[in-house]
Amino acid sequence: MELSFIKDKLTNSSLKRSVTENIDEWMLGFEQTEEAKLEIQTWFNSLIHQFLNILNDVEVKEELSVLLFSKYVELKCYWKQLNTQIQYQNFKNGIADSKLIIQASLITYILIALEPLIHEEDLNEIKEFLTKPIRELILEESTSENHQPGLEDSSDNLLEQQLLALYYDKEKLFKELNCHDTKEVIELIQNMREQVNSLKLEMVDSCILDGHIRFTGKRKITIQKI
Repeated sequence: MELSFIKDKLTNSSLKRSVTENIDEWMLGFEQTEEAKLEIQTWFNSLIHQFLNILNDVEVKEELSVLLFSKYVELKCYWKQLNTQIQYQNFKNGIADSKLIIQASLITYILIALEPLIHEEDLNEIKEFLTKPIRELILEESTSENHQPGLEDSSDNLLEQQLLALYYDKEKLFKELNCHDTKEVIELIQNMREQVNSLKLEMVDSCILDGHIRFTGKRKITIQKI
């Protein structure tokens, strides 16, 4: 793993543009000031630069991989903490701190940038580790024959963790498809279906002669004998 490659993933123009657009939408949606925007942008930049400073002091490639692994776990746990706090604020007060909302959203961009740099087996281990409490709750619920105090709380906690996972998947989907809401995703899928149907219609009369000459589509072909 090259340090320059890691730096590019965390500082490229695509990431910066997505972060800026996200912050601008947050400002508009929550009526935030320029001062609040600067504070959030500074926080995010500091999060990136602090990690890069650590990487700059490491020369061994194997250690870089270990640092990526640990930073991903750290940020994933931080993201889960923020989202848990957000969910409870919404439940108790009907509204959540907008600063927490944008912080959780921006951390998602770093997680998505780091995922391709981590081995798939390591990602699976992280996922298994972070979802272990959920599996234990499922096991406890399935093996329990009698009602136990706090079982409803366990079920609520399980549903909450599942909602957090879905929230992260949604953010990742929007990022990968370059979409900002579900309407854009639906329009993208519909457009892709139309392209596939159009291609099928075009290729309906395709044929191959002797395995070498190929005629595709509804086209007129004139063959002249010389």
